[in-house]
Amino acid sequence: MTEKLLAELRSLAINCGADEFAVADLQKHAAEIACYYDDDILAYPRAISIAVYFPRQIMEAIEDGPTRQYLTYYDALNARINDICYRLANLLNKKGYLALPIPASQRLGGDRLEGLFSHRLAAHLAGIGFIGKNCSLIHPKVGPWLRLGTVLTDALLPANTQILPNACGKCQKCVDICPAEAIKGVVYAEGQPIEERFDGIACDRFLTEMRMSFGKRICGRCVAVCPWGKKGSVSDDC
Repeated sequence: MTEKLLAELRSLAINCGADEFAVADLQKHAAEIACYYDDDILAYPRAISIAVYFPRQIMEAIEDGPTRQYLTYYDALNARINDICYRLANLLNKKGYLALPIPASQRLGGDRLEGLFSHRLAAHLAGIGFIGKNCSLIHPKVGPWLRLGTVLTDALLPANTQILPNACGKCQKCVDICPAEAIKGVVYAEGQPIEERFDGIACDRFLTEMRMSFGKRICGRCVAVCPWGKKGSVSDDC
């Protein structure tokens, strides 16, 4: 039954515009998840992760800062992802399962800089890519030039079993280009506090400045410069 449901969900996601679809087993990582998220999240043993690729030419143009074209497609991809995740959750609900679609780009508000659940963690555990030094999800073919969506569910779907290791190597390009100096160049490790890799307060402060000058809390330089996005593989520095 779950194999058939998995195929139905995958077909729905791909037909609606997803470029990647995979499932993570959150039960195997419950201890780590419990450190960062509310107990309600632990009610969902699976996370469906989807990805939609960014147009390459749009990403190649933002190394010196975001453009209006980047902003347009950033919002467009988020809207598509939210629609796909809604459709997946709706299908799961009709089958009698719990399903919680996580907004593509939304903070919890107040002093909390994170979202309801990490799209990057879900995609990493689902085997779509590894978490890079820039704290983004790095896909082996398109690097971080994508947007992610997540649906949490209690449907015990067949899940990924292979986790991709970090492959940033010696590369520090994201560290060097970050205007907020928020990226520390530390390789991701399971259970590691994000503060050891990333200064969220510094990034948040810079994004607030961007809203004043550009009209939107957006940057993208750390993903634009990534060699995995530019070449689909590491450079000689990695």
